[in-house]
Amino acid sequence: MADSSKDQCWNGRKRIQAAFEFTRPDRVPLFDQTIGSEVASKVIGREMLVGGVSLRFREVEARFAGEKAAREFEEKMLKDVALFYRQMNYDMARLPWRDTRKATRKIDRYTYLFGDPESEGPWEVYRFSPESRDWHVKDSWLAGGNVDALLFHLEKEIRLWQGPDVDPTRMDVLRKFKSLVGNDLTLAVSVAMLMIPMWEPAWLMALEMAPDLVASELDRQVEQGLADLELAAEIGADVVHSGGDFCLNSGPVYSPETFDRLILPRLKKLVAKCNELGLKYVFRTDGITWPVADSLFGESGVHGYGEIDYSAGMRLNQLRQRFPKLTLLGNLDCGGALIFGTVDEVRAAVRENIEQTGGIGHILGSSNTIMPETPPENYLAMLDEAARFKL
Repeated sequence: MADSSKDQCWNGRKRIQAAFEFTRPDRVPLFDQTIGSEVASKVIGREMLVGGVSLRFREVEARFAGEKAAREFEEKMLKDVALFYRQMNYDMARLPWRDTRKATRKIDRYTYLFGDPESEGPWEVYRFSPESRDWHVKDSWLAGGNVDALLFHLEKEIRLWQGPDVDPTRMDVLRKFKSLVGNDLTLAVSVAMLMIPMWEPAWLMALEMAPDLVASELDRQVEQGLADLELAAEIGADVVHSGGDFCLNSGPVYSPETFDRLILPRLKKLVAKCNELGLKYVFRTDGITWPVADSLFGESGVHGYGEIDYSAGMRLNQLRQRFPKLTLLGNLDCGGALIFGTVDEVRAAVRENIEQTGGIGHILGSSNTIMPETPPENYLAMLDEAARFKL
């Protein structure tokens, strides 16, 4: 392992590059895929639209209000996210998860309808809970595990599929974000996702009833993903922060055999394209991944693993021992120590986290999201302790 920490003019891109090359940076690189707007607002001292469930609800509100409100929302969000990543001395930045759908109807203050329940197509009713800050499905076309509706929809979509959308304007928002972030931070993009929606029972039923149909849907994801990887590389992306949730605290929601048959060969195609374009593919999922780890982190060739779930029992030292060339992202318990710990306990958790890897091939951050309930002093202690730690 080379020591490149001396005689370097370090910036975010160089630190993230060091993490994927397993060379020693001046400090452990920092990245959080999402920071709750509530926490960011308290830290900065003004309203910040940077991420979390409330951000997605706010965007739906704005888009329903009209084009002007939607445009103003997006412009403020882009500026706030870029500013926050830079001001907090992060080394990599990405746009938060968004909800860019235009609602069909506003049912009440916090509830919106998407689509048309009278049609044959998908529709959903979403509701925002101010108390729990949860933006969730209240009713949908797949309610009760309506697998017949899903299969009908998949058959129609596959029949009408005419190939990937290669319009470069697909990346316009990311291009704007890149210009705001600058060239000294790494740009992570969430394209080339590959997943079977685990939160919908109908999808898991479809795996058993019509596996070939599900496979065709995954093929569509791969085709679009390959096109989007090329577009992302053209705008200067460095890291593909992607993959797709498929694990719980009990393990994967489908069998390792299903993973090897349906996901692995398609994931290999996406990783091969990243290698061709000079991109790094990070597969992110919560939960326990050990039952599929050799396929997911070994055979697939992915470059990194994100959303490493501390509360599920995933530990960096065990992953490093088994996969010595896998870059590890996150693992600080976002639903535990970061919310409920004292400042000293958060600092201790940061030191323990870095000590498990020595800060090499490691990008430090939360196990998923800086949750809205996170005390600002705990969040700032996390960043400060990471900066102080001597590699």
